Amino acid sequence: MKASFKSVGLCGLLLCTPLATYANSFYVQPKLNKPIGQVLSNLGNSCQEFKADTESDHALEISDHHQSFELSHEWSDGSHTAFIAHSETQGNDRGQILSFKMGSNMFNSGQDIVSSDKTMSLTNKLRITEQHPSGMAWLPAPKNSGRDRGYLFIASENQQKVRVNEFSRTDHLGLTGEITQNDLNKITDVWLAQVGNFTWLILHHMGEGKGVAYKARTSDLFQVGTSNEGDIDLNAFNWTNRYNTPSNTGCGQSVGQNAQLVKDSTNKWYVVNSYTGGTICGANIGSNHVKAYPAFFTGNQTFTVSTNSNPTAQTTIGSSSGVTDEGADGASGFRVNKHGKLVAYMGGQYAYNSLFNWKTAVKECRSN
Repeated sequence: MKASFKSVGLCGLLLCTPLATYANSFYVQPKLNKPIGQVLSNLGNSCQEFKADTESDHALEISDHHQSFELSHEWSDGSHTAFIAHSETQGNDRGQILSFKMGSNMFNSGQDIVSSDKTMSLTNKLRITEQHPSGMAWLPAPKNSGRDRGYLFIASENQQKVRVNEFSRTDHLGLTGEITQNDLNKITDVWLAQVGNFTWLILHHMGEGKGVAYKARTSDLFQVGTSNEGDIDLNAFNWTNRYNTPSNTGCGQSVGQNAQLVKDSTNKWYVVNSYTGGTICGANIGSNHVKAYPAFFTGNQTFTVSTNSNPTAQTTIGSSSGVTDEGADGASGFRVNKHGKLVAYMGGQYAYNSLFNWKTAVKECRSN
């Protein structure tokens, strides 16, 4: 297995509840409520704009920019934590993982959708040695082991590793561990999927159209039957296979750009990705494209993505006009909410000055 794992014990930080039964409380991402074609066809019909209360060091600096957006599961008080990965590639600057409080008052009651014109407050600036953190993925801890904690997987693009940090509803609880691999020259995206009794971890390099897959029995991942039950053990992930994707699905890149694995109502898996542009790429200028490509978990042994460059479904969500506008080249990502709706996030690459207060524009669009 061409990977190394470094784990950091957390039982000193958290109360480890021994020998509870968590088998039925593992997180499983909701399935889409419709076939993928119908989901994408109406994805841009309902959008709301909101803001991230970022700071002056997130404003325009050449080569530095927001890279991805990720949302936690719903905490016990109805709130969420939002994360933005911010690259800092000049000098000896460190990359940042920004976390924001999204109180329950930011969401329309019972709908799990963001209310318009709300601002989420910055709660933490986590600096990491990777100057270019890229895609992120969120994995909640088993509910019975503590509903109010979870794990943020961070693609460290140039260091060829994935960092895993634990967060509670109120705090950053520290680095859980790192996954370092030798198969990819860079890691631009990290995806998670639950298939049967297994949790899959996919590391992807969108610039070369290839990736590597790992899987763990979920009960082993959360150490069921041990005194550390409920805490994540990254050593449970085992390397399964390499895979390839189409080399160019838009703007000279393969699938990626903060993509996510989703399962539609017909139980078929897809990689959903987005990008902005066509003539001008990488600057949040042009149409916001969303495409879906078939993905396969074959006999629970391997993970693959279709190498056909024609997507199963595609759409556009308006257009973006520049680096502070909401687009897929900035603070962007996807999730499936508890009602089975696909939610796409489009965000600025840089903060803008609003009445002497630096903010980042974000837009949430969702399917019916």
